[in-house]
Amino acid sequence: MSNSLVIARKEFKDILHSGIFLTVLLLLLALTATSVIVSSFVFKSQVDSYQSSLHILKELGKQPGGPQPELFPLNLLRGVIDYLEIVGAILGILLGSLTIAREKNTQTLKLILTRPVSRKDLLFGKMLGNAVFIGIVLVFVGSFALLSLVFVAGAALTLTEAAKLLLVLAISWIYIMAFFSLAAFLFLSMRSLSNALIVAFTIWMVFVLILPQIGDTMDPDNQVPGGFFNSIYFNKEQEKQVLAKFSSYETARNFIEELSVTKNYERTVFALLGIKPEFNGMQVPDILGQKLFDILVVMLFFAAGILADYSVLNKKDILVWD
Repeated sequence: MSNSLVIARKEFKDILHSGIFLTVLLLLLALTATSVIVSSFVFKSQVDSYQSSLHILKELGKQPGGPQPELFPLNLLRGVIDYLEIVGAILGILLGSLTIAREKNTQTLKLILTRPVSRKDLLFGKMLGNAVFIGIVLVFVGSFALLSLVFVAGAALTLTEAAKLLLVLAISWIYIMAFFSLAAFLFLSMRSLSNALIVAFTIWMVFVLILPQIGDTMDPDNQVPGGFFNSIYFNKEQEKQVLAKFSSYETARNFIEELSVTKNYERTVFALLGIKPEFNGMQVPDILGQKLFDILVVMLFFAAGILADYSVLNKKDILVWD
């Protein structure tokens, strides 16, 4: 464990010295600011408009009809999730590639392994250093988003909503680390660093862009802004009845989406944030129960990457590269 901690500290310092920390942090904060602050102003405008309408009705001596509309501030974080899906995966790939490429280029991997350091210590230390870095980045992003919701949108988050936000950050950490482990495996197992980078970004493009886009395009409800079924005033029950007549098509579309770890990640965090309306107001255990499959896919993707890294690192010819 002490060897792993030494390697983790070195890895973390290397990341800080490389300038990646500041660059990525500023990029994600800028994207978060653009998304959350704009959405917060819209949210605040809607609240002010509703309060103004209530005030006018009271001055006229009338009472508002119908229930008071429910507002869900976590819905405003959709843009942040879109950025984490894309930029977060890129961050994982860059960190995973740099942590191996740095050792290969400087020939230090062979030197480290001549010391009383096991390959398990080396892998755990490198993952720990990068995991801490990614965790810090997500804490900054989550804190900035939270402050924007409170001070810009004027939203008061409940303990349940705060717990949901923490879970979103935790799942985002697993998602980014999954791409880190994938990139590390490619750079460990392939002799050409340039080829490894090409393969890594090809996989990123397929998982993050192509498969989710195919699934979204095949979804008939996405063909009309605001939703096709909403445009014809169909409720959820009527929507299910219609889709039941196209069960084979819907199964094929769902299968394509489930091939993408990004889509599984998105489904989970969208449910926790209430971006999918049916999950608004639902308790956390119930949401996690319904999204258990998607959570397991993300975790298995990460676990498979760790096992692949450990397997290839134990090969003797890993010390030989072009």
